[in-house]
Amino acid sequence: MNISIRKMVKDDLADVKGVDLVTWTSLSEKSRGLKPRLTPRTDENLLSYLRSDPDGAFVACEDFAGIVGSVFSHVWGSTGWVGPLSVLPSYQDMGIGKELLRDSITYLEDEHCNDIGLETMPEIQDNLGMYLKFGLRSEGLILVLGRKLDSMDLQDEPVGNVTVELLSESSDKQAMKDEIRRISGSLRTGLDYTKESELVRDYFMGDTIVASARNRVVGFSIVQTTSRRTDMSGAIARVVAVDPSAQDDVLEPLMASAELLAADAGATEVTVAIPIDCRRALDAAFSRKYNVVRSFERLMWAGSSGIGERVFNLCSWSG
Repeated sequence: MNISIRKMVKDDLADVKGVDLVTWTSLSEKSRGLKPRLTPRTDENLLSYLRSDPDGAFVACEDFAGIVGSVFSHVWGSTGWVGPLSVLPSYQDMGIGKELLRDSITYLEDEHCNDIGLETMPEIQDNLGMYLKFGLRSEGLILVLGRKLDSMDLQDEPVGNVTVELLSESSDKQAMKDEIRRISGSLRTGLDYTKESELVRDYFMGDTIVASARNRVVGFSIVQTTSRRTDMSGAIARVVAVDPSAQDDVLEPLMASAELLAADAGATEVTVAIPIDCRRALDAAFSRKYNVVRSFERLMWAGSSGIGERVFNLCSWSG
C-alpha cells in the first residue's frame, strides 16, 4: 500500500467531502455509541477553507483508493490552527493522520505563526491521544454554548452607550477592517481576524457586526449565519472580540446583535465558543439563556492562545 501526501486542489473537494462525512460519522458513533445523523459539509464551507490557505491544505492519497485523508490549515495573522483533519476509518492507525498534522504544522511555522494549535473533542480518546503523543499540550477546555432563537424573545437593540452596524453596510469598510485588525492585535500580538471576516462575506455565509462606543470601535463579532453542513439551520458566532480598553459592556450588545442577525437569516439556533476560564463571558451567556451543547479541548504546539478571565477573545479553532 503506497500512501502519498500532496497539496489539495479544488477538484479534490468532492472526495474530501466524502472522507469527512465517513470519518466523523464513524468517530461520533464510536465515542457515543449511537449513529449520528451527520450530513455532508456545504460546498461553501470547504471552498472557504481551501481559499483561506490553499498552500496549507493537504490530502493523503492511496494508489487505488484515491483520497483517504485530508487536513486544512488556517492563518489568522501570527496565530495558526489546524482543522478539520480526517482519515477514513479503514486507513487509521497507519500514521496518516500524523503525517497530515505534521505537514499542516510545518506550513503554519513557515507562515511565521507564533501561536499554533487545534481543538479536538475530548470524548474522542483516539484523536486526543494522537495529538498528545505528537507533542501538543493542553491549553484548556472550550465550551460551545447554544441558544434556541425565538423572535418573540430577542432583544431588539443594544443597550447603554454601545451602537452596532454591519460591516457590509458600513460607509467606510476599510476603516472598519483596520479597526478589526487593531482590536485583534490588542487581544494577542499579531492576531488578525480580518481574513475570517472576508471569507464569511465572500462566500455569503454571514456578516461582521462592529460595535462602537464613545466615538470609537470597541468590538466586533463575525457571525456565520449558515451551517457548516447541509440540511442544518444553526448559526455560529465564529469570533466575538472586545477591545480590552473598552469602558462599556460590549459583550452583551454583540451577543444580542449576533442573535438578531442569525434569526433574520432563518437560523434556529446560534452558538458561541467560550473558554471555561472566562467566567464573565460564561455568566453573560447563561444570563441570555445559552446552554452548553459540546466542548473542545484546545491543544497547543507552540505559543499560547491568550485565554484569560478578563480577555474577551471568544473563538473556536474547530473546523
